[in-house]
Amino acid sequence: MGIVFLLYWLERFAFIGLHFHLFVNGSVTDWMEFTWLSVRFDTSTIASVNAVFLVFLAVPFSLKGIGIKITKWLFCIFNWIFLATNLVDIWFFTFNGRRISFDVLLFLWKDLENQAPQLISNYWYVAVFGLGLGWILWKSFPQSLPVSPPKTKPIASVLIWIGFVALTFGLIRNSFLLKPLLPGHAFALPNPEMGHGILNTPFVLFKTYENEPFKAGNWLSDSEIQSQLISSKSAPSGRLKGANVVLLILESFATEYTGLEGNPVSYTPFLDSLARTGIYFPHHFANGRTSKDAMPALLAGIPAWMDESFASSQFGTNSIDGLGSILTQNGYKTAFYHGGKNGTMSFDVFTKMAGLQKYKGMNEYPGPRKDYDGNWGIFDEPFLQFMAQDINSMKQPFAAVAFTLSSHQPYTLPDKYKGKFKKGPLPIHEAVGYADFALRQFFTSASQMPWFKNTIFILTADHTQQNHDPRYADIKGQYDVPLIFWTPNQKLSADTGKYVKHVDVSASLIDILGINRATSPLGISVFNPTESYPIEFQNGLFLLFHPAGVLTWKAVDMAKDWTWIPKKTEMEPNGLRKKMVAQIQYFQNGMVKNQLSVGLK
Repeated sequence: MGIVFLLYWLERFAFIGLHFHLFVNGSVTDWMEFTWLSVRFDTSTIASVNAVFLVFLAVPFSLKGIGIKITKWLFCIFNWIFLATNLVDIWFFTFNGRRISFDVLLFLWKDLENQAPQLISNYWYVAVFGLGLGWILWKSFPQSLPVSPPKTKPIASVLIWIGFVALTFGLIRNSFLLKPLLPGHAFALPNPEMGHGILNTPFVLFKTYENEPFKAGNWLSDSEIQSQLISSKSAPSGRLKGANVVLLILESFATEYTGLEGNPVSYTPFLDSLARTGIYFPHHFANGRTSKDAMPALLAGIPAWMDESFASSQFGTNSIDGLGSILTQNGYKTAFYHGGKNGTMSFDVFTKMAGLQKYKGMNEYPGPRKDYDGNWGIFDEPFLQFMAQDINSMKQPFAAVAFTLSSHQPYTLPDKYKGKFKKGPLPIHEAVGYADFALRQFFTSASQMPWFKNTIFILTADHTQQNHDPRYADIKGQYDVPLIFWTPNQKLSADTGKYVKHVDVSASLIDILGINRATSPLGISVFNPTESYPIEFQNGLFLLFHPAGVLTWKAVDMAKDWTWIPKKTEMEPNGLRKKMVAQIQYFQNGMVKNQLSVGLK
């Protein structure tokens, strides 16, 4: 057991080394609490994994011969599976932004099966480390165990066994409070991002297996909620009424990789040029850390405020205000383009839920086999060219949504472009450069199309990725992605100093296209001057981003569990908590009662 405990700590050191940007701001007190909480989480995990062995070995009878061998095999296999899962997640965290939960594991399982060869090829050293863990477990297991039980009376033996069972249960629970140790406890530090290092993946899997969804919140009255939320019932601007729409979701295009916001190095020269000639929002945040979080946020105004993704949750059949449905009702033809294998990330399922009429994936791509990247799907350049041509067959007005893929691990480039783009300290940098080039080629082709001048283009990223620049190492930097509204023949205007978020995109389109209908108050048009602050959700903890700092809350008791993390020395703004509670309660009630799409009365 001691060896298993040390192996979890060895993996924790590897996590800290690989994701050190999460820990650079930790104080001595933070690190002391980090150590204590890590011990608690590891103890709970090890007791959970080995509960059967602990209870079995305490039974007062002899274990010898074949019994010892079976116990050794089972002990090593069980512990190796969970240690190996924790090891793999050290690298997968780079792409997921949080520890793997049970629903994420199920969601990704099909893709993991398809991608297993390239993952093993690119991360062979992880497989080697994993085998090394198994070897250490096997060698550390004792070759023999006592063959005779202690000479105690039967009643005493039973009492000792009951006590041992109770001790095992106590170690698993690891708390004297009403609630046992939960993932959210790891983020109770002044620097909550350190909580990712405190957690281990098996603990999160155990806690999210058959995870009960939240219950409807009951902190505020309906009238209080309505007084705090922003109604979208005001008349839409209609500045681009009847315009075509092209929404481009760029895989992993973190703001950090651009030349925007004064960044010294840019891997996205074309995206930067669009930002300079269009409307660029420097304070824009993704609503999650994964692609499956971005889709509901951008296409239906649903933030990622649950442990599981919306599409795979028990609320996945709820009524939603899908952007495709809204535009179709107003005379638009709609389509979704993704060069990946059809079914990847269940994009095809959710786009239908959002009301988009057509799905064009790898199966529909008519080009040659050489355009396949060997892993995920069609390279961005040829697929975006296919999209530009395919749009010509759509009757105007139309709305086309594209999701790129070439800047996804393993960052494959076409042979003819290898060495052509700027390389940086991260492997993703060169792939981002290629994706930006593909974007330029798309706009070049689109500019020759008859629909181009009557089209509004919206560009954003699904989520951030690997971090290198220390300016983006804090919690806000983990969600900082670009947002650009660009039109070829007129200059739009908006307050670009306000904080905006993914769920504002569909509300913004409804506003600027002149569609007269109420939308969820969780998203507000970027062209509306009213301020609405982004709220994120990580492992049971809600975080509100404000120019003066970050406000966190566990969403249990409105009177406690609040933390204000100032940007410098700023005080927490008055009324911020009530605004945050109102949004969370509105979301939770809307999910439970299937009324999220109703909007404010």
